[in-house]
Amino acid sequence: MSALLEARNVVKEFRGPRQGFLGMGHATVHAVNDVSFTLERGETLGVVGESGCGKSTLGRVLMRLLPATAGEVLLDGADTADLERADPRGFRRRVQMVFQDPYASLNPRMTVGEVLAEPFLVHHGQNRSASAGAVGELLSIVGLSPEHASRYPHEFSGGQRQRVGIARALAVDPEVIVLDEPVSALDVSIQAGVVNLLRKLQDERGMAYFFIAHDLSVVRHISDRVAVMYLGRIVEVGTREQIYREARHPYTRALMSAVPIPDPTLERQRRRIILEGDVPSPISPPAGCHFHTRCWKATEICQVEVPTMSGDADHSFACHHPVETPVQIGDAPVPV
Repeated sequence: MSALLEARNVVKEFRGPRQGFLGMGHATVHAVNDVSFTLERGETLGVVGESGCGKSTLGRVLMRLLPATAGEVLLDGADTADLERADPRGFRRRVQMVFQDPYASLNPRMTVGEVLAEPFLVHHGQNRSASAGAVGELLSIVGLSPEHASRYPHEFSGGQRQRVGIARALAVDPEVIVLDEPVSALDVSIQAGVVNLLRKLQDERGMAYFFIAHDLSVVRHISDRVAVMYLGRIVEVGTREQIYREARHPYTRALMSAVPIPDPTLERQRRRIILEGDVPSPISPPAGCHFHTRCWKATEICQVEVPTMSGDADHSFACHHPVETPVQIGDAPVPV
């Protein structure tokens, strides 16, 4: 049985402005480079990595908001490019997105009721009066009052706006929701409520989440599996327990060591891994393993040969010299 969503060798490149002699050449940004993964029904795949590693671009490729330069994305075994061409609205009903910025993702000239009625108008042909009951129900589901339908987005807090964004995605009862850092713009006190809401909705509706984030604590809380990205490539994939307890890629180890431990004694004992240098430019990424310029385990082979995924079906990593020792409390956050 095929996965609900599958990416096969996805590449996304952007052509930059003209440069070089007489402006004859173009700089190419390698945003996503040969990415493959699967997402099962009802599963949450967390995607983490530094800013600029290609997480959000990958999410937009999955949504067909950006066309892939190469590779393919499959939904229930069918190419999403073909699905969108044949039935754009049908594809959008199956795959929805919640955007990072709740302040920019809602039309300020429309009331929340009008925003939430739009999917019923577009996908089901209902007018706003006919969809009023469904709009009120959606608001209740995400923890808001049906009376809020008459308010405009500027009258809501950031957390409430993000709940409206979630309600809008739920309106068409999707199978997959791409969540692009849905809590990063919110106060820490609000984040837990939104994350718990997402988990509750998933339990009730069986949706699959592609959860993009840079906060490893949030990812640990919500994800079933975790994929770690670095400079456009996935360098390690595993279950939540494997990534947080048995990370094998040096970059994953460095990320884990940066997560605060909620215990002062353990926090003082930990050995944080400080990476030297900056993330290379995606316009001219290093040859071989992209991480070799900052990796303490790098050798000559890392500079010339791209590592392939090794390990097993549950836990795989792309590294010529994976870390062999188990994760210690002093190296990484307390295991989940």
